[in-house]
Amino acid sequence: MESFFSSHGSASDTGATRIKAMRWPASVRLGHATVIPAKAIQISSSGVGLLMDRIVKEGETALVRVDALVNGNPVRLQARTSVVGCTCVGMEGFRISLRFQELDDDAQSAVDALLGSGAR
Repeated sequence: MESFFSSHGSASDTGATRIKAMRWPASVRLGHATVIPAKAIQISSSGVGLLMDRIVKEGETALVRVDALVNGNPVRLQARTSVVGCTCVGMEGFRISLRFQELDDDAQSAVDALLGSGAR
């Protein structure tokens, strides 16, 4: 399974990916299906990791939404993604790894804010 959350080398390397762990409410829409609740547990500049109670197939396209507070201000990330991994993590359900597809300006601003040090 491909991982877009790891970086090679030290954090000071120019190719290192910024990663932030969190627990924010999220949701996923697969195709024209119903919205599925999830929990965002990790974000990077290239994707987001979620916990969900169902299996999702690799390669599926999904619309993901993450709601968070950054420095007391609400931030909503809504972006088109593709599923790059789905792993059972026991009683918590499944860890779903999603890669962003062409972020628009609003989505990129939300990712930047969520990766900032003030995100809670």
